[in-house]
Amino acid sequence: MNTNNHYKGKFITFDGPNGAGKSTLIAEVSSLLSMAGVDLFLTAEPTDSPLGRFIRANEENYRGKTLAYFVALDRYLHLENEILPALINGKVVLCDRYIDSSLVLQRLDGLNFDFIWDLNKYFCVPDLSIILTARVEILEKRLLERDKLTRFERQNSRGNELDYYLDAANYLSEHGFNVMTVDNGDKSIKNNADLIVNKILPLTRITYT
Repeated sequence: MNTNNHYKGKFITFDGPNGAGKSTLIAEVSSLLSMAGVDLFLTAEPTDSPLGRFIRANEENYRGKTLAYFVALDRYLHLENEILPALINGKVVLCDRYIDSSLVLQRLDGLNFDFIWDLNKYFCVPDLSIILTARVEILEKRLLERDKLTRFERQNSRGNELDYYLDAANYLSEHGFNVMTVDNGDKSIKNNADLIVNKILPLTRITYT
């Protein structure tokens, strides 16, 4: 089983389909948390380590189990070198992508759900797992505005990706994760950021007005 976070800090993850607006929402959430006096550590997967940069640069060249093992190793190193030290020091860690994304992207890459879970089931459980959603047409419109698309963005439908994230949300909830799904399509970024911040701050025992 996964390991719950027993450290002083709090671990918050953000996942969701490509085009769900994770980067924009994380920036707004981090700004509000900083103004509330929260000591933050922002990070992302794949990481900015040599291995993480290798994964980003070679996503087109590796797939299936090979890519899944690379991603799992990057996550182990991420926890050991960045996330756990930040939690030990009492920081609130905001992570762009975590286990939730593996359960979706590697499933889209042809792997069995149980195999993916076996690679990830011993990782630290976040204090809050936020999964963003949006209507398929909104996701597609946002991706059309990008200059370059990844292999996953080009080769998979937004509908399948969204359905798999909802599957992951249900599965993780059943396995002890504190999952929060947020519609980040029709609602404003400010509205959603306030919603999320008001969910995070009680974990830190800070009052937000």
